[in-house]
Amino acid sequence: MATKNLYTELVGKEVLLLRVGGELGIKSRKTRRCMVNTLKNNLRDLFVELRQRVSVYEFRDRIILLLDDKTNSEDLIQLIVSKVSGISSISAALLIISSEDEIITRGVLEAKKILPPNSSYAVRAKREGNHPFSSMSIASDLGSAIGKSGIKGLKVNLSNPDFTIFLDIRNELTFIYSEVVYGIDGIPSQTQGTAVAIFRPHVNSILAAWLMKKRGVEIIPIFFKTGKTTEKDFITVIEKIFSPIHSFIDLNKFHNIFKDEKDLCFYCQAYCETISQKLAQKTGTHTFISPTCFNYEGENTTVKALRILETRITITSLRPIQFGFLGKNPNLNRVDRKPCCSRRKNVSISVSNSINERKLQDFLKMNDCTDNH
Repeated sequence: MATKNLYTELVGKEVLLLRVGGELGIKSRKTRRCMVNTLKNNLRDLFVELRQRVSVYEFRDRIILLLDDKTNSEDLIQLIVSKVSGISSISAALLIISSEDEIITRGVLEAKKILPPNSSYAVRAKREGNHPFSSMSIASDLGSAIGKSGIKGLKVNLSNPDFTIFLDIRNELTFIYSEVVYGIDGIPSQTQGTAVAIFRPHVNSILAAWLMKKRGVEIIPIFFKTGKTTEKDFITVIEKIFSPIHSFIDLNKFHNIFKDEKDLCFYCQAYCETISQKLAQKTGTHTFISPTCFNYEGENTTVKALRILETRITITSLRPIQFGFLGKNPNLNRVDRKPCCSRRKNVSISVSNSINERKLQDFLKMNDCTDNH
């Protein structure tokens, strides 16, 4: 949208400022343009799903969202950072013209809304374009004006302030905000195809799909039920991060048949991957995602087991290796770290003897996954 039109509709309004994923910056101009357009479409699809009226604009290397009066900005921010990949961070911001007087005047008004008495503060500014002031001078001038604004007990603390007021000055437009909420980052979903993802009530299966979502893969969730008491918590988190569960598969009958097998976890994994392959082919994706862990979060997969599993695969399998990523997604802190089911203390996908292929095939014939949608 042309900048001159942005003035009339957006200046003086509270908006959401979205910063696109850093990885998009290293793409070619053509690829970046395609990915940004996909990101905007993904946002619009989310707003349609939520039945909320939100206008989407692009301004240089930022995306601006204008909300209607009925939309709760805090709730919307949390939904966006949970579900939409390709976004580095979001801030609720006031958008104004980049004149020094306007920045000082509106900056002081915003500070009065944000800063409580007896708190410490700092002003940070970054700038792009030609202006009669520098980043340091405008930050210093606004900081000084805030100190004289009449808020009792304010103190400047540049190293560890209680509150920070940010100025993002982009040529003729300036964004004033005080909080940065970090998103999934990566690249937008639907830019790297679609895949069925294996989900069990174990954190590693969610993490595997989340890592592929960051790589731009659209996720079709398939949930394998084990009777674990916290399954509903896992389903809630999965649907919050990805989309509604496409299919539910009950593993209890399978576990009853193989319950005495030493390598139950391997048979379970082989079964889940067989079912997922069939569903992937039915959905036309021809790709599935399966967690692969080498002694991480109570789960371990041996190389021998992986080799045997791969011999059974007739479509593309994506096996992201998880380690050290849990802190990157706060939603994963809401689910427990216990094994998928009560039959094992740990998830050990290993093979000690030759697999009972005939027994596995007989069971698969008895349980056609097409009945589980």
